[in-house]
Amino acid sequence: MYKNQGFTLIELLVVVLIIGILSAVALPQYQVAVAKSRLSAVIPTTKEMANALELYYLANGAYPPDSTEDFGFDISVPPGCTQAGTTQANHCPDGTVYDLLDYGTPTVLGGNKNAKIGYVIWLDHSARPGVRQCVAATSNATANKVCKSMGGTVSSGAVTHYFASTLGEATTSYDLP
Repeated sequence: MYKNQGFTLIELLVVVLIIGILSAVALPQYQVAVAKSRLSAVIPTTKEMANALELYYLANGAYPPDSTEDFGFDISVPPGCTQAGTTQANHCPDGTVYDLLDYGTPTVLGGNKNAKIGYVIWLDHSARPGVRQCVAATSNATANKVCKSMGGTVSSGAVTHYFASTLGEATTSYDLP
């Protein structure tokens, strides 16, 4: 007697359907995890830059002007980044950007253009001392999910001109706890 040892078309379709459902659920979570890891990669350098500016303030009584002059900040940016000692933007080959004193505003920003997400620290002698923010491209649902998952609430006192101009679109800022 002959026995059929293969799969039926229905069985194969059910397996493909299950795989499709699992991937549809997993992909958005994977995208959030990637964006979160890109954000967490810029936070230590952003904190280091904020500390350097605070030390500069203690030594000079004011933050440096927003310029391309090298103020000799003692910060280490990842290899390949430009303008490490200035208050102008530092661009890195992996899409990471760092900006000190956003158009003269006493903040430090670290962000990733590819993930369209950033981290902002308001300096101690600013309108919002010590406030930390997550900044996301308004149109990027994944980046906004990351900011919300960090406990962020939409902020009205946000100033991130440089990051918005770098992304070429509007941004939404979230105050972090």
